Amino acid sequence: MDTRPYGYARRMRSSPALLGCLLAVGCTTLGDRHELAELFQPHDQHAVQVAAMVVDLDTGETLLAREHRRLLRPASTMKVLTTASICRRDVDGTITTSLVQDEARAGGVTLLGGGDPFLSSQELTVLVDELASRSGGRPVDGNVTIVDPLHGAARFGEGWMWDDEPYTFMPALSAAAVDRGCVTIEARGRPTGVDARLLPVSGGLELVNNGGSGPLRVGRGRYRDSTRVVVSGTLEADRVTTRRLTVPDPARFTAAVLADELRRHREGNDADAAPTIRITNVRPALTAAAIRANLERPVADVVHETNKVSDNLGAELLLRRLGALAPDAKLDAGAVDRGLALIDADLEALGLDPAAYRIADGSGVSHYTLISAEVLVRTLADMHRRGGRAFEVFAASLPIAGRDGTLRQRMQGTAAEDRIRAKTGTISGVSNLAGYVTTRSGRHLAFAILTQNFVGSAKPWRELQDRFCVCLTDL
Repeated sequence: MDTRPYGYARRMRSSPALLGCLLAVGCTTLGDRHELAELFQPHDQHAVQVAAMVVDLDTGETLLAREHRRLLRPASTMKVLTTASICRRDVDGTITTSLVQDEARAGGVTLLGGGDPFLSSQELTVLVDELASRSGGRPVDGNVTIVDPLHGAARFGEGWMWDDEPYTFMPALSAAAVDRGCVTIEARGRPTGVDARLLPVSGGLELVNNGGSGPLRVGRGRYRDSTRVVVSGTLEADRVTTRRLTVPDPARFTAAVLADELRRHREGNDADAAPTIRITNVRPALTAAAIRANLERPVADVVHETNKVSDNLGAELLLRRLGALAPDAKLDAGAVDRGLALIDADLEALGLDPAAYRIADGSGVSHYTLISAEVLVRTLADMHRRGGRAFEVFAASLPIAGRDGTLRQRMQGTAAEDRIRAKTGTISGVSNLAGYVTTRSGRHLAFAILTQNFVGSAKPWRELQDRFCVCLTDL
């Protein structure tokens, strides 16, 4: 392993044409005395902070470093660290969700949540149908127990903003969530107003249609009135649109979805009977008579989806799975701290000072999480050196410029299209990008560029990142 410090400045091998490109976008090369020259010159006196680092993965050379150790908010580039840590340890693991009926025990049907962030209501339908088939045609009990190993733990990460709570990017944390912890609101325009309904079920939520004029608005209470979904405004006649909001209690919402599915398999008067719903974090002891239907999702698939679309629930549940991997550990309220400790251990093994960063969550939603461009680049470089299955899954999960994920519409038609695999990171005042470059000359680079503390749209800062990536492809 190359042990040369990444912060050591080495001379960039640049053609005159490339140098012109770099200067045109505010980049710099390294000077003759191995000192860092100015990077992004137009931004040196700007209130917005711009930090960046580029490393040649084939030689270990640091090609560019600007403010590379300055602590900044990673936003979703934090997922680089979380998914790298899980790929190092559990790349071929499987997350299992089980639906169980044990006739020797009272309590009906039990769903054993395994921390699958992408369990869907359609997959619950499949599980119920499979359980009914395995029960030999006997009616499936409509009473529901949800075993959520995170029940009773904090529903939100440290440093998450309270006013983001209804939005889909900040779901309440549960190891037994369905539809990513969200409900869908379907609105249909009528001549007399708007019809609305909650899908797949209301699940204890109250739908209030206030009507009125103006554009369609859909919202949910924050903490107070958190179960009330309010629809107002108008919609063109016969036009149908949907909105999604988080649910305040994902495990209970899952129970409602499951109870509705079980109702399909019951006949007679008890089909409409209100089910008993129980939420617990205690896994029951099952007898030999238990009938089970399982849904298994590879960890590699979760890593792929988490990074491609930047899914925060995926990152948070992977962090907690990380904390449950030790032989004496399990998925529980303490898994988050154990997972964070493993990420810290990974970074310390790369020679990073634990006092030089702070990590509070696995997704980057937290306002407490602070890392540097160097932290990201060292992690990317380590995964590349590691190679094998861990790197294969990790690298394949990163969005490809101009092709898929959160980079699908960026850098299209440029030299960077298809040559950049990178994780985006965007929240208010923050726009970041970190990943890999395969240059047109065949070199392999790792890079990170972090832009922070801007006001207004992130568009100009994304454009700066994109131009920078185009220049990197010419190295």
